Amino acid sequence: MILATNVLNPQQLSAAKTLISTVQSHDGTYRDPYLSNMLNFDPEMPAFFLAYQGEQLVGLLTVYADDEDVELAILVHPDYRRQGLARKLYDCYQTKTANYPIASVTFQTERVFLDKHPDLAPAWNLVEDTDTETWLGREREPYRFSQQAELTVSLAQAHHADDIARFQTKVFDSDYEVALRYAREAIADADSLLYLLEHSGAVIGSCTVDISTDDNYLYGLAIAPDQQRKGYGTYLVKAVINDLIRKNDKPFQIAVEDDNLIAKRLYENIGFTKQTQVIYLDPKEG
Repeated sequence: MILATNVLNPQQLSAAKTLISTVQSHDGTYRDPYLSNMLNFDPEMPAFFLAYQGEQLVGLLTVYADDEDVELAILVHPDYRRQGLARKLYDCYQTKTANYPIASVTFQTERVFLDKHPDLAPAWNLVEDTDTETWLGREREPYRFSQQAELTVSLAQAHHADDIARFQTKVFDSDYEVALRYAREAIADADSLLYLLEHSGAVIGSCTVDISTDDNYLYGLAIAPDQQRKGYGTYLVKAVINDLIRKNDKPFQIAVEDDNLIAKRLYENIGFTKQTQVIYLDPKEG
């Protein structure tokens, strides 16, 4: 049985996390799929497809769609593979979302999984995208660093959303409305923490943390263009990590695009080490 829903209830969320943990332990993978539809362009669109064998969740397809170019992740329990379950999940996704304005579909996986299953991409008529990410991890060792009097790191409030969106639009070359939605949702979401870096009262940086999984996942790190190359990104990450060590008992994850060598070097220099490479697979054209 495959069930489609736009929001996971507590029982489904718990089962999904159990399945993810089982799959990661078996495959040596690290990336957790996003288990919320909060950022999807249509909150009513089915975002989770759950395959059950009796009472057990054995397959999961997730939809991340902050715009009409969607990312899919498919996970199948190791004991239920090579039975066509992934294809059934995808077919169900196509049927249930046929009436939504989806422009393209990309599948997310990891290099270690592709290396073990080299026949997967050809069987699905997929090719690797040139864009890849490296996910890095760090244990709970606090940083020792000097506080700078003119710099303040704090949690963002609702009235900061506009300032954050304006400089993130420049940093990420993104649409203002999308950036504003991200900021507002991150501030409101109980599973997210949006940190601000202020210089003499002016907002110059931000970093969002997803605390919904077994790791503190840092993402969206941004420093205003006119304030870059001054060490502020390093300062913000260190301050965020030290604050999170006080808040919970989780280790840390961060992702960086592989062509962003400056950011990758920054994270490595402050103690992050490579966990996995995330790969995106696109349908072959023609």
